[in-house]
Amino acid sequence: MAVTPTFTWDGARAAVTLRGTYLRFESGNRSLQGSVGGSLSSRPTRGWRGEVSVETGASSYAGFASFWHALGELRLHRGSVRRGAWIGATGGRTALGTALAARPVTAASVVGWLRRDHITVLASAHRAFVGDTQYSDIDLTVRAQRRNLALETVVGTRFSSRGAGRGLFGESSGILALSDRVRLVLSGGRYPTDPIRGSIAGRYFTAAVRLRVRSLPARSPPQLLIRTGANGDVAAPLTLAVRPERDGLVRVVIHGPPANLIEIAGDFTQWQPMPLRQTPAGTWEALVPIPRGVHRINVRVDGGAWIAPAGTTRINDDYEGEVGVFIVP
Repeated sequence: MAVTPTFTWDGARAAVTLRGTYLRFESGNRSLQGSVGGSLSSRPTRGWRGEVSVETGASSYAGFASFWHALGELRLHRGSVRRGAWIGATGGRTALGTALAARPVTAASVVGWLRRDHITVLASAHRAFVGDTQYSDIDLTVRAQRRNLALETVVGTRFSSRGAGRGLFGESSGILALSDRVRLVLSGGRYPTDPIRGSIAGRYFTAAVRLRVRSLPARSPPQLLIRTGANGDVAAPLTLAVRPERDGLVRVVIHGPPANLIEIAGDFTQWQPMPLRQTPAGTWEALVPIPRGVHRINVRVDGGAWIAPAGTTRINDDYEGEVGVFIVP
């Protein structure tokens, strides 16, 4: 049995996540894990964006000594909606139990990704030093989403290792939408030892049914309050328009109140926030490669809440929120 409460907050350029896991095995042994992390990103400058993140966590299993870690990471990102890359450097401390001295952690990562229609491919290389333990990982991730089916596969290899094992590893997962309320989830594979966070290599297979137990009440189209000085606050709609153009690109246009930043996220961005560019006419636009068919989208203004814009059909998502549905003809 596993219970995993999670809290996540996402802002315009910051995020915080708290997560815990309680596991009880058939043997009667129990495992506890917990972590808290946060990140802060800079504004894009000439296509580059910086990010700093921190993470701390601890775990314990049965009668074994507890394990804890505290990490900080710096990343430098560059990318567009079609492709991108980032490099990162990690430093911190980790320890097994309270009686042993903490070991220093240093690591470096290089990651690149490419998106084509419904498929995203991500390749990464990592090198880590944990006290006198060291290892290198190279892995490839492929994600595909088509209508009611989402698939993800990770394959990799560990080499140049001292004290952290070596060889091939891989994991796969699939989510099938059986209806608006029911999802079938299958996953399995083998993961390697993680000397930084204290987990050992293992194999697993899981099958689960994800249910949404209630529907949200229908709401009126989203409205934003804008300041108008002596006239007080008035409501202005946040409206979406899409205009197909050549080479498979679609011009996404948002009409709304004055703002410093408007972002979109949808199935065509793998639900990663994408900032729009303000035009002299006051609209916010972006040219995005979106395949023909039905798609989902949400919009947020100045780091506020994600909402389904007017001009779309609003439906419940998998997390008891709303998304807007639109069609690219």
